[in-house]
Amino acid sequence: MKHLKIILFLMGAFTMPNAEAQVKKAAKAKQEVRKTETKPAVTPSSSTTTTTVKVETTPQTNITKPKESEKVSQPKINTSHKEIVIADDDRPYKAAFGIKFMWGISATGKYFLKKDQAVEAIVRYRSYSGLGNDIAITALYQYEKPITEVAGLYWLVGAGPYYGHFSYKWYANSGSSYYGLAAMAGLEYKLNNTPLAISVDWMPAFDFNGGGFGSESGGLGIKYTF
Repeated sequence: MKHLKIILFLMGAFTMPNAEAQVKKAAKAKQEVRKTETKPAVTPSSSTTTTTVKVETTPQTNITKPKESEKVSQPKINTSHKEIVIADDDRPYKAAFGIKFMWGISATGKYFLKKDQAVEAIVRYRSYSGLGNDIAITALYQYEKPITEVAGLYWLVGAGPYYGHFSYKWYANSGSSYYGLAAMAGLEYKLNNTPLAISVDWMPAFDFNGGGFGSESGGLGIKYTF
């Protein structure tokens, strides 16, 4: 009997800690269950709403810059040459040769230095019946401007020196020379689509060798132009 009590005491000593551990384990399990029950339930939605955002993009135009080797070089304009061409076009012509009648007969040659400036050389021969012959050379510097109301018509003025010699018909190796300054005013018409120009002018002169003022010079002329 004494031995049975000792055995029961020992069994109680070993089982008590296990029982306490089981009790604690059970209490902990109950607490976890309560925490789980107090959490709000999350109900998964049966359908998912998808929001589609439409983004419009502006198409970009691909502009390809030309390479240096593909660039087309623009021709350069020579301004000075262009001005010269315009000046040449404004001239009635560049040069001319012709004849002139009225006070004797004259051979003429004319050359334009600029669009409105020219030089003209005149060699005149005039015979005085029963008295003698007269030869004179005149060099004129002229200004020539268009008359806008009539296409091809120009007015001109000029001046320059002259030299002449008069030889007597009945006296061999006799005569006299003279020189002076001549002026000129007139009109000139360049015929369209032809290389011809006609002119009319008056050339008064002053003789420095004693002859004084003379007005019998000039005339009606025709020229072949270049």
